[in-house]
Amino acid sequence: MAKALGQRRLGTVLEAVILEMLDEARQAYPRIQDPEDSEGLHDFRVALRRLRSTIKEFGDQPGFAIDKALLRQLTALARATNDARDGEVMLAWLDSVAETTGAPERGAIGWWRERLAAQVEQAYASIDASVAGFPLLDTRLREAAGKAALKDKGKDKDSKKKDKNKDKKKGSNKAGKEPRFGDASAQVLARLGEGWLEELAAVKGREEEETLHRPRITGKRLRYLLRPWREQGEVFAELEEELKTFQDAFGDLHDDLVRGDVLTTAALLHTEEETLDRLEAALEQASPRATAPRHLRGFMLLHAHHEAQTEQNLKRVQALCRKPRLERLEARINEAVTLMKAPQ
Repeated sequence: MAKALGQRRLGTVLEAVILEMLDEARQAYPRIQDPEDSEGLHDFRVALRRLRSTIKEFGDQPGFAIDKALLRQLTALARATNDARDGEVMLAWLDSVAETTGAPERGAIGWWRERLAAQVEQAYASIDASVAGFPLLDTRLREAAGKAALKDKGKDKDSKKKDKNKDKKKGSNKAGKEPRFGDASAQVLARLGEGWLEELAAVKGREEEETLHRPRITGKRLRYLLRPWREQGEVFAELEEELKTFQDAFGDLHDDLVRGDVLTTAALLHTEEETLDRLEAALEQASPRATAPRHLRGFMLLHAHHEAQTEQNLKRVQALCRKPRLERLEARINEAVTLMKAPQ
């Protein structure tokens, strides 16, 4: 009978997890340059983030090690796709807003979208060289995961032999022994969970945006950690669902905050272009008239709409971070930690 997930050796489980995520990245890889597939790059990036997070979280555990050079390559590949994906997200937002706004906003959106689409196309072209290196990185990561698992299995056999003649003295040294996946996962969950709850408790308002950014990142790491445990009981499924609620709320607010800066930049660019055109035209006019940039009103209305949306999402985040909810969340995390360590 196969061992329960928590009782299996760390390296053995992580090999399977890493291969699964590499398979997902491999499936998304050819979809990146498909103009009809708007989610190809997103799925590729998610697989890379999950993979990188898994390797980093367990990298200091005995019995598992991936070359740091491979991790750096993985990080560089993910970062190389940032601009293209950010542009895609912005285009999607513009399209959604255009469906519910008036003519002034649609005019500003049309002006902005034309320029943004060209930037996204250029960003996709610029990632070709970086993304082209994925198949080789994929192969190396698979080999590294396999070697780590084999090393783990070899040490497991040695450990069983030593157990027959182990020193039964009190305080015998077990340092360096490869942990079970459950023990290692519990250790990471306890550490991340404690830090995440502190980050959530520190959330106040927009005056300190970094406090709104950190919980989103840590929450993602927690969800990636829980992914292999989804089928191991209601406690894990419910905790993962709770984490998703937080991640969605913080993700929407993060997008709003980033988008606000980009919207301001676009409005300034439009104003600059229009002003330069008017200055040039004034050289040929006897009595030039001063007029506002064509889409300034549209950008002003977009800004007001966006600010209202941001405030709404901020209140949503603040509601999630109230003390009673955080206390319930802490109890769920502690319960999951206990179950991970328990014999199964």
